[in-house]
Amino acid sequence: MEIKRTKLIFILMGLILISLPFILSCTKADERDENIIIIEDQSSIDELKQVDEEPIISVYWEVTQYSDLTGNQGMFYSIRNMADGSLVLIDGGNPQNADLVRQVIEDNGGYVDAWFLTHYHIDHIGAFNALWDEEKESIGSIYVTPIDYDIYESVAQYYDYPEVYAEFLEFTKDSSLVTALNRGDELEVAGLKVKVYNAFDEKVQELSTDWCNDCSLVLKFSGLEDSFLFLADLSRKGVPLADYILETYGVENVRADYVQAGHHGNWGLPISFYEQLAPKEIHFCAPEWLIVGEEYDAKDLKAWCIENAIAVHDFTDTPNTVILK
Repeated sequence: MEIKRTKLIFILMGLILISLPFILSCTKADERDENIIIIEDQSSIDELKQVDEEPIISVYWEVTQYSDLTGNQGMFYSIRNMADGSLVLIDGGNPQNADLVRQVIEDNGGYVDAWFLTHYHIDHIGAFNALWDEEKESIGSIYVTPIDYDIYESVAQYYDYPEVYAEFLEFTKDSSLVTALNRGDELEVAGLKVKVYNAFDEKVQELSTDWCNDCSLVLKFSGLEDSFLFLADLSRKGVPLADYILETYGVENVRADYVQAGHHGNWGLPISFYEQLAPKEIHFCAPEWLIVGEEYDAKDLKAWCIENAIAVHDFTDTPNTVILK
């Protein structure tokens, strides 16, 4: 009887030893890490696929607005790809702004991958002309609006400075860097997609009475999530042209998070145009005196921005920077 009891004990102990690993594994399985995703059904798999398909943003761009050293209106922006350091410049301001432009180039590696010159007014390309001899070897590409000089001169007023355009043409006549852009062109620069919504053509001649301003390149720079629309000097005399842009390309496509106010925000496009764009920030390429002066209407656009909680930037807070993702 004692022998049978002993055998039974040994048998029970053997069963326990055999079952112990299985019991331990079940216990560990219940202690699941909270970071482990348990696939229970097809919907869980579909959710995983959606997560995997979301773009991972590993690059962003800094867009910086600068004032003009003259204390007057002008236009100068830099765009830097923060992943590879590539640099884009837009205009540059008056000739007296050359020192600032030079410093921005030096601070960003000494090379301009692409330089956009929106049109030929002195407060937009004056600094470029002043720097041409020393910087021409440090520029990858130059993009311009394609208005013929004879046409420009024939309609120019004294403030259109046709001699500044003539100087530009003389400087760049033997350069292979210059490319004229056309309405509807699309290109990629420094990793950003660029859409051209305006350049000099028959539509400018048909819909504007100020060709020297309204020949301006209108450019939209788009990252993965954010965009910046540059209206350059699109003016009040080109309102039908601005309407044509929205009608042709669609408000949703032209709309941008950040917008540079046309013609420095003064004597430019109507507020109704900006209402359709619905930006979260508007940038005035202008000093305070131009924005608040009673004789100018920039103050009306600024007041509308404030009333609608749209951030305003101008020469009082330059250099100011926004991030495009």
